[in-house]
Amino acid sequence: MAEVWDVYDEWGEKTGETMKRGIPLSGQYYLCVHIYLYTPEKKFLVQKRSRQKESHPGVWDITGGAVLSGENSMEGARRETLEEVGIDISDGKIQYITRIKQDKYFADVYFVEQDFSIADCRVQKEEVEAVRLVSAQELLYLQQYHRLRRKEYMQIINQAVREIECEKQL
Repeated sequence: MAEVWDVYDEWGEKTGETMKRGIPLSGQYYLCVHIYLYTPEKKFLVQKRSRQKESHPGVWDITGGAVLSGENSMEGARRETLEEVGIDISDGKIQYITRIKQDKYFADVYFVEQDFSIADCRVQKEEVEAVRLVSAQELLYLQQYHRLRRKEYMQIINQAVREIECEKQL
């Protein structure tokens, strides 16, 4: 069964309409979540996208996906993380960073500190080939040079990572 998404306008407000998973019409947007999951030791989870994915197959990326119709952003973040990597972030230290407007969607960005290990991960094979923990520097490198995130996006992520790194030193 196809996913159903709420339709958003250019200002990030729900229009009251829905759409089946796909490319929105002109002037329509959908909502995604990007979850930067990290351990208390400040190691970040990255996942290798399945080679069967239509966008960015085989690329090391962060957890994320579209928010389903009727869900709010936080509910979507929890569901996506549980579905894709088997980690329940309900008890994690969740920090909402911002909403970023992209070409056809908005992305709500979360950083989540959660006590977990790679052994705790249960990957959804249709979405994820592998998972690993990386340093903050490697995370930023992968996002910029492998996932090819935009400059404006990377500025926001760099700032959030710097703040987490500062917490580590305190």
